Amino acid sequence: MKTLLYFFIFFFNALVLFSQTSSQDSTSVEDDVYLAYKNAMRGIIWSINNFPYKKEATYKDLIENDKKICSIKVFKQEGGIKIVSIGFYNSSSVEIITYKSIPDKFK
Repeated sequence: MKTLLYFFIFFFNALVLFSQTSSQDSTSVEDDVYLAYKNAMRGIIWSINNFPYKKEATYKDLIENDKKICSIKVFKQEGGIKIVSIGFYNSSSVEIITYKSIPDKFK
């Protein structure tokens, strides 16, 4: 009877410890993905503000503190531009593809 009780106590403690460690890992992954998303959004904002409307395509890497935080590709299309931004943080990366119309004064 005592061994059965010890088994259940051990099993319960192992379950509690395992659930705590796995929740910490998922939080870390979620934080990494969120920061990669923020870096990708920085690339989108940079490309909207700095797009040379006379070029057909532009490629740019944003670097901060000797780390590549974002890779941007901007393509001119009929009626607008296509922006592909890949944000990086640690080993996570997030890709955002968006389209934006070009104002008439730049056409």
